[in-house]
Amino acid sequence: MVVLLLVAVPTGLGIAAYRISRVNTSPAFARYGSWRGSKDLPLNRDDLVTTQVTLFALFALPSNEAIYLFASTDSSDQMLTGNADYTIEGNIHKIRAAYWSVTAYGKDQFLMSNQSNRYSFNATNLVTDSLCNFKISLSAEAKPGNWLPVKKGSPFRLVLRLYQGKKDFLEHLDNAGLPVIRKN
Repeated sequence: MVVLLLVAVPTGLGIAAYRISRVNTSPAFARYGSWRGSKDLPLNRDDLVTTQVTLFALFALPSNEAIYLFASTDSSDQMLTGNADYTIEGNIHKIRAAYWSVTAYGKDQFLMSNQSNRYSFNATNLVTDSLCNFKISLSAEAKPGNWLPVKKGSPFRLVLRLYQGKKDFLEHLDNAGLPVIRKN
């Protein structure tokens, strides 16, 4: 019996850690271009999903208040890494939420320290063209305009937070005009 416990407990913990870390392939999250997330997170109803969300969004709000979309790949489905430069392109008016932001996180799930103390962009601090189109540069090297620093040589993840999204926008996220992430 003791031998069985000595094998079962570490095996169970290993399986749990593996499943929790596989948030990118969780069936609870749909894919919307490069972005993954859920319009109705089963927080406190599904222990695995609650744990996965807690891994990257410690104080996540319920789905009726906020939707969290994350991206760890670009539009070509390649992993985001600080060894490359990327551009996030979108239009402020197509993101139909009371407030939204896009933030970069390091592989440790924390903000990446940088000398500019710049960690995210939103509709109020983006420079846009006359039609409200925007471009955000993601790069380890400083860029003019909307530049979001990432750490050289390190993978990173983006989180797009949508607070109080309009119902018709949230119901059609697959063709709602979410920002596109392109490798330069």
